[in-house]
Amino acid sequence: MELDTVLALARRRGGGLVNVGHGRDPRSTAAAEAFVAAWPGTVCAVVSWPPEAASWLRQACRFAGGSPDLWVIADDAASWAGMGRRLVAQPQWRPGRTIAFSGLADPALPGLVGDIDGLSGAGSDGSSWSFFDGGLRWSGIHSGVSTVEGRWS
Repeated sequence: MELDTVLALARRRGGGLVNVGHGRDPRSTAAAEAFVAAWPGTVCAVVSWPPEAASWLRQACRFAGGSPDLWVIADDAASWAGMGRRLVAQPQWRPGRTIAFSGLADPALPGLVGDIDGLSGAGSDGSSWSFFDGGLRWSGIHSGVSTVEGRWS
């Protein structure tokens, strides 16, 4: 269900050319590989990053580069925090053109990395979420109801 939702969100955003990035843990790697195998468009780059690094600059430049239509991320919030801070500083990366798997659906994420308004993704149950105005908003699968968690300023 989660992969189906990520694919649907990517199609709705008009993605054709995507860059895929992931943490190096088994779950994130498997999610990224599943997306790459299922994506009908072109995957320009697949970039992995460690949870700890001196700066993540090389990975961030490679992931943000190439002018893709979309970026897709598979990682968890704690492992992505350093990479996320580096991406926020990359002028070509746009959180509003980025779709993530459930690991980034953490209301504390904006406080860890900075402004990620527009970043959206899939919950493990197939629901969807996005960051808007510093808060995490969830949309249920059938209800269409949105909830907001964890505002920060």
